[in-house]
This record gives sequence, C-alpha cells and structure tokens, in this order.
Amino acid sequence: MTAPDGAGTSEDRTIGARGAAAVGVASVVSAAAGYAVLALAAQSLGAGMTTFLTFWSALFLVLGVLGGVQNETTRAVRSAAMRDADAERAPRTGARTATTGLAVGGVLAVVVAASGVLWAPHLFGPGWPQLLAALTVGGALFSGHAAVAGALAGAREWVPYATLVACEAAGRALLAGAVLLLGAATVGLAWGSALATGAWLLVAVFSPRTRAALTTRVDVARRTLLRSTGHAMVAAASSATLVVGFTVLLRLTTPAAEFDAAAPLILGVTVTRAPLLLPLLAYQGVAITYLLTHRERLGVALARVVAAICAAAAVAAAGAATVGPPLMLWVFEEAGEIGGGLLAALVAAAAALAVVTITGAAALAAGEHRRYAVGWFVATATTVAVLLTDLPIGTRTVVGLVVGPLVGVAVHVRAITHPSRALPDRAGAGSADR
Repeated sequence: MTAPDGAGTSEDRTIGARGAAAVGVASVVSAAAGYAVLALAAQSLGAGMTTFLTFWSALFLVLGVLGGVQNETTRAVRSAAMRDADAERAPRTGARTATTGLAVGGVLAVVVAASGVLWAPHLFGPGWPQLLAALTVGGALFSGHAAVAGALAGAREWVPYATLVACEAAGRALLAGAVLLLGAATVGLAWGSALATGAWLLVAVFSPRTRAALTTRVDVARRTLLRSTGHAMVAAASSATLVVGFTVLLRLTTPAAEFDAAAPLILGVTVTRAPLLLPLLAYQGVAITYLLTHRERLGVALARVVAAICAAAAVAAAGAATVGPPLMLWVFEEAGEIGGGLLAALVAAAAALAVVTITGAAALAAGEHRRYAVGWFVATATTVAVLLTDLPIGTRTVVGLVVGPLVGVAVHVRAITHPSRALPDRAGAGSADR
C-alpha cells in the first residue's frame, strides 16, 4: 500500500513514506489517547465506571455512524479526482462535501436528541439528560470532522489527514484529564470526551490544507451524494454497533446486575480492539483509496490486507494470553481483572471485526453500496442473535463477536467476486503523498 517517495508512478501509489509515517503516528496517538481516558476513568470513577463505559460506547457508536460520511466522502472525492485525470480538468460544480456532511450530522443530532428520551434513561441511568446532551453535541461536531477527513483522504493529503485524526484523539485525553483535575465525575468526563470531536475547527485555523478541504466539491449533485452517503451510513451504523457500540448491545441484552459486574469483560473488549482496530480505522481512508486505485486487481489487493491483519492478530493474541492479565491489573486496577485465555479470544474477535471492516471497504470501493450495507447488517443481526441466548456473558461476547463478522465477510466477498455491475476503468490522479 505504501511506496517510497519517488518510487513507481503517482497513478499506482496510494501513499508515500512520509504520509504512511504520519498516519501511523496518528493511529498510535489515537490508541494511546483512548487508553489514557479509560485508565483515568477506571482510577477515578469507581462505581460510575460501567455508566461511563456505556456512554463511551454510545458516543463512538454515533461517531461510527458518521464514519459513513467520511467513507463516502473519501470515495466520492477520490473517484472525482480519478475522472479528472482522464479528461480536461474543469472546476467541479457538484456538491460541497463539508456542507453536505454538516447537514447530515445536524439531522442525526436531532434524531439522537428526540429519540433519547425513550432509551437514554435505561442506558445511562439517573444522569441521562446530561449524558444525552453530551452525546448529541459530540455527534453534531463530529460531522464536520468526518467530512473534512474524508475530503483530505480522497485527495491523498495524508499529513493534514493524520494531523486531524491525532488532534481529535489527543484533545479527548487532554480534556478528560482537565475535567478530572477539576473534580468532575462521570458527566464531566463524558462532556470532555464529546467536545474533543470539535478539534477540526481548531486544526482548520492553523492548517491551510484543512481549510481548503472545507470547500471541496465532487462531480455529482447533492442529492446523489446524499443518497450514496445514506447507504454508507446505514452500513456504518451496523459496523459501528459491532466495532465501538458493542457495550450498548451488551447492556440492552444483559440483566442489570450481571452487566454491572462485567466491567472487566467490557474493558477487555475495548482494550483488545485498540491494537488492531484503531490503526485500521486511522488507515481506512488509505485503504479505500488503495482499493479504488487497484480495482482491477481488487481480490489480490484485499487478500494482502487481510493477511496482514491475521498476522498482526496472531502476535497480539499471544501477547494478550501471556502479559495481558498483569498489564490489565496494573493499568486498570481491580476493574481490569481478567484471564489470559479470555483476552486472547477477545483479540481473535477483534481480528474478525478488522477483517469485515476491510472487506466492507473493498465492497465500497467496488461500488457495491447496498451489499456493503447488507453485509454489516447481517453481521450485526447475527451478533445480536447470539447475545440473546442463555450462554454465559463471556461466551456470548466472544462467539457473537466472531461469528457475526464472519457472516458479514461472506456477504462482502460475494459482492466483490460477483459484482452487480462492471467496475469502471481505473485512472490515477495527483501525488501519492502530500
């Protein structure tokens, strides 16, 4: 996926060495910031830890749904650039990606706020009005981040893209530390986590390329962009439910007493995903661009990425089984008491999620928006079906998080190997690393 600067052609290179390093650093910052917030919460909140973990999951579920805006913006901007390379360049007169993304985010925020009176009391408990407000504001702000990040990734502006990702994550850790120093508890930590989603506004002040991304246009009308974004968001809703909103699912399918005693398991699910999923999510724009650039060899390109994920998962599982339990106890104290075997199984579950994420990106690159969404939907439905069984909570968690994604992988692979329409001709555009 990467190539040294100056190697190969700009048509074939998705990202150069400098851009790859920047995105890699951003993924490390994202993982470290997430761990820092969870560690601070575990050491400061006490009995409020499960409530915060539920809010954390709900927040990233909303942000994950808006990931559909980022993915479709990346695809639309990149596709427009590739078409520009085949014809005389002319100013694009289609939809502005930033205003479209912000409009979508505003509608989603209204839906969350209006529907929250029905589900937030059960999900968050007595402090639900403040937590629902934080969730709504965080989602509205993040729609701008998603649109800008998607435009930067589609234009292969990897350094400003990485800066944006890193600043959002680092801002969350800094705000979390600040509110805890001021004596705030669960609600304050929730607001600190949510407000960090507005970091793109600050980045735009200092970054000309980020400001330029705010004015990016594509070569399709707003209605067309909204329709394809809607498909991407439906899929993103299902994927986010599994990838970052799983705690919400577990809370809704588990008796309150059993769930309240499951903080170590919930922490285990969250922590074991980070080493695989956070880098993958940071590189998702790179992955979509890479797969688009190699559409005529999509199967081979996909196989390479999946092989890399499986190799990384094998190493991570071995580490989780051996050094994982003492490390969890050291970082999270009694809230992190969990066995090595369960941790290794949770890493395998994270790998399954990583694979369905990348097969979904491949289906999106192939233009299979509907089957991209269907794959994620059946993956989520399968996981929910497992969670509704009478199996012990640990077994339900592992089996649901392995079997569900694998069903989704099967749908995506079918879409890629038997496309509903011919793939358009490939064209390259622009520098591979800016």
